[in-house]
Amino acid sequence: MPIRFLRNKVVEVQPQADGMIAVSWRLTDDLLAAEVNIRVQLPDLEIAEAGATLGRLVPRAWSTAPELIKKIEGVRIGAGLRKIAQGLLGGPEGCPVLVQAVLESANAVILHFTRPGLQAGEQLAEQEMLTFLREMIKNNPRLVRSCVAFQDDSPIMQGL
Repeated sequence: MPIRFLRNKVVEVQPQADGMIAVSWRLTDDLLAAEVNIRVQLPDLEIAEAGATLGRLVPRAWSTAPELIKKIEGVRIGAGLRKIAQGLLGGPEGCPVLVQAVLESANAVILHFTRPGLQAGEQLAEQEMLTFLREMIKNNPRLVRSCVAFQDDSPIMQGL
């Protein structure tokens, strides 16, 4: 008998009329239904509000998720978020689903702001793109060796 397991995950980012960003993260599978809603205050990307609901076969240890998610309020999206989220929402008394939801929501907010720049870069010719990326590396040296595109032997890095 074949075993079937289906999982869907959706993250949506919506700018709000009040200047905030609303993020909706939803996970649905055969065992769990989870939803996390976060509101992010601009310009410092501080998590102003957070709420969570879990349904279906929720482990007893995760029953405090709606109260636990409130610990992330006041945290800024940026460096160290992974460690902060794990410390506040993870561990033996925590809920790994909430940690993942917060990290994926934060990633979606960052992509919301970087996507227009990436789309503009797609319109550049190959040589213009290389020049653009090399200028990016000069402005942010931490990019060097951060991914395969910025390794020492990549075409982008040649001549730098």
